[in-house]
Amino acid sequence: MSMVEEIAEKFEKAMKKGFISTLILLVLEREQMHGRQIKSAIEERTFGVWTPTDSTIYTILKDLREKGLIQQQNMDEKVIIYEITDDGKNTLKIMMKKEQEIRESIRSIITTTFGFKDELMDTDAKNFLNPGSFFSKMFTNPENQTLKVLNFQRVFMKKKVEVLNKMLQSIEDKISKLEKETPNENIL
Repeated sequence: MSMVEEIAEKFEKAMKKGFISTLILLVLEREQMHGRQIKSAIEERTFGVWTPTDSTIYTILKDLREKGLIQQQNMDEKVIIYEITDDGKNTLKIMMKKEQEIRESIRSIITTTFGFKDELMDTDAKNFLNPGSFFSKMFTNPENQTLKVLNFQRVFMKKKVEVLNKMLQSIEDKISKLEKETPNENIL
């Protein structure tokens, strides 16, 4: 593995850890839970997109506990219940604000890269990309967000297919042009 790949992998792991940490704090802000309940809540609220392993959940719970963002209560020898602390709530507010800023930057990149224009998006997609934390949208009322998330994904994928089809057509045109210029050579 090259040094660049190692750096990219470390960056990806840090992003995933931050994402799951935020989700755990959001879950615990709503109610106290044990580890498997937290994992199930994350899977449910992310529509199965995020299915963290048990080891990931418990590693992050340990890290959050060591940082004083959550605390644990032993209900009995086998069940540990986690709850968010005041420091955890304050950290979560900051994380939500940062997430919104990052999402706005990503939104700008996506709309520019994939050629989205506001008039091309339906209302659900616009609402989904508008300011407000993606996390808070998923966790405030996830049942009402499912349709919005799926509609956004549909619009996004259709636009992505459209852009890819244009790129493919451009490649096809270049191949056709090159084949006409050099008809006797086998390229493949």
